[in-house]
Amino acid sequence: MMHRRFTLLLVTFAVLAPPLAAQASQFGVRGLGLPGRSASARAIATGGALGLFDGESSLNPASLASLPMTTAVFTAANSFRNSTNPAGTVSNRDSRFPQMLVGGPIPRSRLAVAVSYSLFADRDFQLVSTGIASPRGVPIAVTDTLTARGGIADLRVATAWAVTPEFVVGGAVHFLTGSNRMSTRRVWGDPDYAALEERAELSYHSVGFSAGVLFRPSSRLDLAATIRRDGTLQVERDSTPSNRITMPMTVSGAARFHVTRSLDVAGQASFRNWSKSDAGLVGAGAVGARDTKEFSGGIELFRDSRRPSNKPLRLGVRYADLPFLLDAVGQPSEFGVSVGTGVRFARDLGGLDLAVERVQRKQGAGYKESAWQVTLDVSVRPGT
Repeated sequence: MMHRRFTLLLVTFAVLAPPLAAQASQFGVRGLGLPGRSASARAIATGGALGLFDGESSLNPASLASLPMTTAVFTAANSFRNSTNPAGTVSNRDSRFPQMLVGGPIPRSRLAVAVSYSLFADRDFQLVSTGIASPRGVPIAVTDTLTARGGIADLRVATAWAVTPEFVVGGAVHFLTGSNRMSTRRVWGDPDYAALEERAELSYHSVGFSAGVLFRPSSRLDLAATIRRDGTLQVERDSTPSNRITMPMTVSGAARFHVTRSLDVAGQASFRNWSKSDAGLVGAGAVGARDTKEFSGGIELFRDSRRPSNKPLRLGVRYADLPFLLDAVGQPSEFGVSVGTGVRFARDLGGLDLAVERVQRKQGAGYKESAWQVTLDVSVRPGT
């Protein structure tokens, strides 16, 4: 009987455990995890404002038309974080590889294609709690540890078609796939009781679609827009169907103004109706999900207008709601400021782009987090 109760504890703890001490962000414990950004270091350095125009990001399929040649991009990210919650404060760090992309134009055509991987949601954490249990009516101290490894990846196949030099359309298919490998371990304060451990695996899969446009109404103004629908996420527990979650629709728009030959200013806004996922997540034991909005603005200052990607100065600011609630009071959000640059070498066939971002996350007065996030892109262009 006790073993069956412990198995039930595993499933409940996986979605309801309070974030007491987390290896990664405490805001990635609930729901599907901490949402990824599918953006390159260049876009992140501008707060995300250039994301819909950037062919090295995985946000707007139409932006692939901006790639002048076949390009391969590999992104690495490190985060250094302090998290505070009702249980106290903890410092930690983590490393991720949030995006890879290979794409470019098809010779002698107006088409461009790309295949990319990006992190849709990160649910990598470890939680520790202490308490008292009374298996035989005698109180005994216990330590419970819940560990989760994994998340959801976004595999995208995209294409763009330049209808005219000023107007580009694009479309993409998104395959969402991933898993959470979870284990919970209970250690008793009494050595006469053996430690208990249970393991489970949640797997996810879904198919989505996106479409986007780029439009240049004048020599100084660029406009971009995307729409994305991710379908229904199928959830399995240990290879057995367990839940279905309706995924949100995303609508985004952006504008970029060429102030001078050496200065671009951009802004972007995105909206997701995550409340459509609320019923499925609550049915699995989570607190729930809410609609989100995101706003960003940034500048790109070019040192050499003939080589705009070599040693520019990029600055940005960003505000975003987070969809998955830690508790029923309020909604989590994050605010960040960023700076970055990049260099090109080997006749501009190789490149490095760097973004450093200071991020503050919070929900109510009980949950806060501050982090330094460093993102590095390594890009290779083998030429035509």
